[in-house]
This record gives sequence, structure tokens and C-alpha cells, in this order.
Amino acid sequence: MPPLGQRFVKGQSGNPSGRPRVRGATGRPGDRLPGSDEPTRRVILEEAYRTVRVKDGDDEIEMPAHRAVIRALTEAAINGSRLAQRQWTSIVLAAEAVQKQQQVALFETLERDGVGARYSSAKREYVAIGSFDDEIISGLTGGESIVRPVTSEDEA
Repeated sequence: MPPLGQRFVKGQSGNPSGRPRVRGATGRPGDRLPGSDEPTRRVILEEAYRTVRVKDGDDEIEMPAHRAVIRALTEAAINGSRLAQRQWTSIVLAAEAVQKQQQVALFETLERDGVGARYSSAKREYVAIGSFDDEIISGLTGGESIVRPVTSEDEA
């Protein structure tokens, strides 16, 4: 039996002050809000761009980890994983939406700034641009370029 002074007192709680309250996130410096920790974000990005070895058929190739993850997700989607198909589709749709937003922004800038000519490699000079309606902005080459159908004006 415990000593007389350390025994529970009848009618009194064993924890009279109760459980300590958990302080909520306030956003102040030093607060541990998810995403507020810059070193954590840096580590995540370092890991995303870290080079990893991946099997490609019979060969092993090196690529950034984020590319390897997308490649694995694509393979899983192709092999019929519904979860992978749903995730892959949402990633592609989001990427296409961002690309379209950037293209529209560039288009609007060109129209607003009154760009009235483009370089014609056939004529080896700048020619007037009539309308942006039939033009496509392509970012697949690493830079932005404007592509439009060849007109009779270009061929002359």
C-alpha cells in the first residue's frame, strides 16, 4: 500500500487540472504549419530532382526521381490500375491546363503589344500578321514559338 500522504483522496480527480490543451497553429514564425518549413520543402525538391537508376527494358538508365515516378505511374496506368489511371489523368489534365493558361497569356501579350509581323524564312524578312485566330503556340521544343498555316502571302 502507498504511504498515507500519497493515496488518492476520496472525491477528487486524479488529474485535477485536466489534460493540457493543445495549442492550435497560428502561423507565427516557428509554428509547425505543414508547408511552412522551408528546409522540408528544400529536401523534397532535392529528392525530386535526385538522379536515380531505372530499368528500361534490358538497360539501366539514369533520370531524375520525379521523372521515374511519372514513368512508373504511366506504366501502372497502361497495365490497367484504375487508381493509377485516375491519378495519371488528373496530372495530365492539370499540366495541360497550366500549358493552355501560359499560351493564352502569351497570345494576349502579343495581341496587346501589337506585334504586327513575324519572320518568314521563305522570304527571309518580316511579314505582316493578319490574325492570331489560326495560330498555335508550341512549347514542346523547350522554348515558345508561334506556328501558323502557310498562306499564299508566305509562298509569294
